[in-house]
Amino acid sequence: MQLSANRRHLTDESGIAMPTLIGVMMILALVTAGIMSSVQTDTVQARRDQDRKIAYSAAEAGISNYMFRLQSDPHAWTRCTSVPGTAFVSQAWAGTGADPRAWRGLTGTTSQYAVELLPKPGQSTCNTADPVGSMIDRGVLRIRSTGRSRGVKRSVVTKFKRESFLDYMWFTHIESSDPVWYTLGVGGAPTSTTVALGGQTVDAWAAANCGWYRDGRSSRRYNGYWFDASNNPIAFTRSCDEIRFAAADRIRGPMHTNDEFLICDGAQLGRDANDAIEVSSPPQGWRACSGAGIPPTPGTFSTNQNVLTMPPANTGLRAQALPEYLFTGRTTIVLSASGITVNGTAMQYPENGLIYVQNGACGETYKPYDAYNTAAGCADVYVRGSYGADLTIASARDIIVNGNVTKSGDTMLGLIANDFVRVYHPVSGLNAAASTCTNAAGSMNGVTIEAAMLALNHSVMVDNYFCGNALGSLTIRGAIVQKYRGAVGRTSGSSVVNGYAKDYYYDDRLKYREPPHFLDPVQSSWRILSQTEQVPAR
Repeated sequence: MQLSANRRHLTDESGIAMPTLIGVMMILALVTAGIMSSVQTDTVQARRDQDRKIAYSAAEAGISNYMFRLQSDPHAWTRCTSVPGTAFVSQAWAGTGADPRAWRGLTGTTSQYAVELLPKPGQSTCNTADPVGSMIDRGVLRIRSTGRSRGVKRSVVTKFKRESFLDYMWFTHIESSDPVWYTLGVGGAPTSTTVALGGQTVDAWAAANCGWYRDGRSSRRYNGYWFDASNNPIAFTRSCDEIRFAAADRIRGPMHTNDEFLICDGAQLGRDANDAIEVSSPPQGWRACSGAGIPPTPGTFSTNQNVLTMPPANTGLRAQALPEYLFTGRTTIVLSASGITVNGTAMQYPENGLIYVQNGACGETYKPYDAYNTAAGCADVYVRGSYGADLTIASARDIIVNGNVTKSGDTMLGLIANDFVRVYHPVSGLNAAASTCTNAAGSMNGVTIEAAMLALNHSVMVDNYFCGNALGSLTIRGAIVQKYRGAVGRTSGSSVVNGYAKDYYYDDRLKYREPPHFLDPVQSSWRILSQTEQVPAR
């Protein structure tokens, strides 16, 4: 029987797959669109991430370029934006209005960088008339380097600090006695009278022959004579002094000498392996004074390090002192948390953190066996107390610590002497020839000094260190910088016989800060102290 036309139409399956196919195609289209959208989003994100990396690299290129300028000329920063070549250094920009910075492109790319000079707090720009006052904050120079790539910017703030004496707890140019101490011959005979060797005194001989590095002075000998009370000549010989680190000595911090070290077993140099123990001499760089000859420990010892040259004088600081903080002749300074007392007059701490004492009618040098009998016009500065502000005290002659000197709060003190930084130790019954005396009133049984001390032409030392009963420990928290090594006591084995035992600690704040106007080595190089990204970028 034949189906009707309607029946055949209803039962016909042709085209039934079309809706399914259309549905599948719609799903595929939606999936494809989603994938394309995701790919496009990822591409934009990847490109932005790439641009961020390129911008950061450009910022680092700006830092490297500026560092190159400082390495080529350590004083380049004092010229502010006047850097030779393609401009890339600008004054600091506040970030509003038109961008005034000079941008420099990186070869082969579309990225650029610009460097801004960031002035110290309270200053607005780098000032070539006063670069230190406008730019240097506690020894630190700051810049901001910004890199950009296709509209993406990244800024990095970098701090620079010069290679400094204050990188070390202990710094010496020469590890031998100051020539002023070569005033006794064999048996303690005074030799200030003109003697043999072409009329050369023993202290003049020492200045000419013992200011050498250890290998250069070990064989030097002086042959001379002195005159007794009856004017009879008495012959004697003298060699250069070799000062050692005794078994009882504790130097807890990094160290550097342009010389070599003489070390006895048991001496502690450094706190741990992170403290550098540096010598400028070739290997081995140290000698044993006795015992098995234990190398410098626990610090990390290295030889052939840079020679750091000391400035010849601090006279440049005189011009920087405010008029009311410029003194002449013997001066007594008592420090307190809220102010200072100078020669009996109460004063505020100087606004620029500097006190300078100049010589008046002086005409004298240090008298090793009569240290306190000096003319009133000599710039001998007596200091004691607890300081409550950042301060540097500089003297055209000597600074004498005659009491504990400690900090009150997070403050720093610098003591800079053209000649000596001395610890007060009065004695009575002194027999210099026999090295005997009695500690007198005012001698300190244990003393603490929290300061960075710099003796430009002589030593950091204790007066009359060679006689009197032992006085306990000389505790120093800060840094010692001296041309010649100064003695603070005498030992026998691990026991202190006269003066003080060393108990020295490095002030780690000196890695990042320094007292006001502290002096740097001659032609010292710059190093990067830290780098921090600034968000948002400028």
